[in-house]
Amino acid sequence: MRSTIRIPKSDLVLNAALTLAVLASLLVGAHEGARALQAAGLTDNSGAIGGVANFVSSVTDNVKWLAATGIGLAIAVVGLLFTLGHPRAHEIAIKAGIGAAIIVGLGGISK
Repeated sequence: MRSTIRIPKSDLVLNAALTLAVLASLLVGAHEGARALQAAGLTDNSGAIGGVANFVSSVTDNVKWLAATGIGLAIAVVGLLFTLGHPRAHEIAIKAGIGAAIIVGLGGISK
């Protein structure tokens, strides 16, 4: 015989009420967040907040610096592996080159 789990109707009603209360609070919170952005100067016709553009620019510059440093370090390590005669130096060089190509090829970073 198959055993079934029965959930009382009072639990279902309580779960539905709690779900509706959470959704209502999320809607109120989203509305307040939208009002805060509008008060900060973000409107449909203004484009964007100037601080956000500066933040994105500085993060992009930092990622470019980090990528260049990582590629330089990879070149140094692969060169050291070749110099020391590591048996898998060619494979590591190919993987490092593919990784560098992927990083350089990202459109958002290179702009």
